[in-house]
Amino acid sequence: MIDVDAVRGETAGCQKLAHINSAGSSLPPDVVVNAAVEYLQTEAITGGYRIADSRMDDLNRVYRAGARLLGCREDELAFGSGAGEAWWRAFTSIPLGPGDTVLTGRSEYVANGVGLIQAQRRGINLEIIENDASGQLDVARLLARLEDRGASPVKLVCLTHVPMTSGLVNPIEAVGPAIKKAGALFLLDACQAAGQLPLNVDELACDFLAFTGRKWLRGPRGTGMLYVRREVMQQLSDPIFVDGRSTTWTADDDYELAPDATRFEFGETNFGGKVGLGVAIEYAVDLGIESIQKRVAYLSDRLRAELPTISGIDVYDQGVNKCGIVTFTKAGTAPVDVVAALRAQGINLAAPGARNSYFDLGSAGIDAVVRASPHYFNTDDELDLLLDALRQL
Repeated sequence: MIDVDAVRGETAGCQKLAHINSAGSSLPPDVVVNAAVEYLQTEAITGGYRIADSRMDDLNRVYRAGARLLGCREDELAFGSGAGEAWWRAFTSIPLGPGDTVLTGRSEYVANGVGLIQAQRRGINLEIIENDASGQLDVARLLARLEDRGASPVKLVCLTHVPMTSGLVNPIEAVGPAIKKAGALFLLDACQAAGQLPLNVDELACDFLAFTGRKWLRGPRGTGMLYVRREVMQQLSDPIFVDGRSTTWTADDDYELAPDATRFEFGETNFGGKVGLGVAIEYAVDLGIESIQKRVAYLSDRLRAELPTISGIDVYDQGVNKCGIVTFTKAGTAPVDVVAALRAQGINLAAPGARNSYFDLGSAGIDAVVRASPHYFNTDDELDLLLDALRQL
């Protein structure tokens, strides 16, 4: 069980506002802020190269922590600026050509969706697997497509574990083994899952997994990681963007890629953020991801139960299994106006729109939704504050 008072005492932002927007950017614990700031302050005194050489163990902490989080090897992880960069580095390393078939779902974020559309314009065959009646990924339809010997073989499947626009949790664990059996690669966006749901790359049977630091892991902005299964690295093309960290320059006309996931990194990066993300992941893992999941489920379930009792509120959340994202609309008030009115009262929410997730919201004719995303440090009193504010709108 999480000691909520203790974690709130370790989070300066909890004293200032009701931050119910961890699906956007969460409040980092003080220990994360202190680690990142201390590194930057030391860098200002000693110089960037000198501190990096002397603090290599602190910089490598992120790989050790990430391996604990995902159940993988440290050398299967690359650090970067966020989930979007991680997804793109993976996607552009997968050898796809005209006529190759890629499957995706309705939950993709804008960065992923635009990348898939760009590839479609270059000749790949992009197929969207529709949702089932509950609103989540239709597993039966996906499995049938993978097993259809009369259709073009599937080379890649790109899916999102938790969409940014709904509380549903896609049944990813039900599709990974079938994707592998079909001989396709599996790229999973776990941006909204990492830090609130247990993740194990072997159980998920994914070849790539991207996540960010700033959301449920409560790390610094501008941080994230990419997992790449070691066994598939030899099947990949060279990453489009490489430098002296990701390669060794060996001749006038040749270079060698790093043998591990370092090939997906740049030498220049957010070093202070890297230290902070390692601390943030350890903080979450030490608290216990299962304990975090239970606390978040309690808070979000309470919101989903009480929001419909408020006049004009319609909850949008879909799927069978749900998580810490609660999305809704209020009749007669645009989502951005709801968010602005709440922010004026010290309550942070968000209003993602169709431009962020057109496969989902746009295709359904929904312009935007209000999104509440309580984390384990939020309290019942803060939920009461939110619910009362919505009643008064």
